Amino acid sequence: MKKALLAFSVVIGGLVTHSDAFAQRELMGAFYQMQMAPTVCGWKDAPSAAKLDATIAAQEQALRITAAEKATMRAAAEAEIRADATNCADDGVLRMMFNEAVK
Repeated sequence: MKKALLAFSVVIGGLVTHSDAFAQRELMGAFYQMQMAPTVCGWKDAPSAAKLDATIAAQEQALRITAAEKATMRAAAEAEIRADATNCADDGVLRMMFNEAVK
């Protein structure tokens, strides 16, 4: 649990600090993973991701992410989720990050 909260804090902290836009774009992959996880992992009991979707849309606009960049990042995010079966575990880090992001 502590690791999940730490990981989530790092992701959020990276987006809200005044760091390089490149680093912020790299962090979008983690948000795309959280956004795609319920579908990719088949989580039937996942809460609504409306808040997460709004956060992602705002970040995409602020970072001026193009449709091609978004498609590339989403494909990479999905590949990362599928690469390790533990990513979809109900008690895994990705699920904890998702649950925190949609609160």
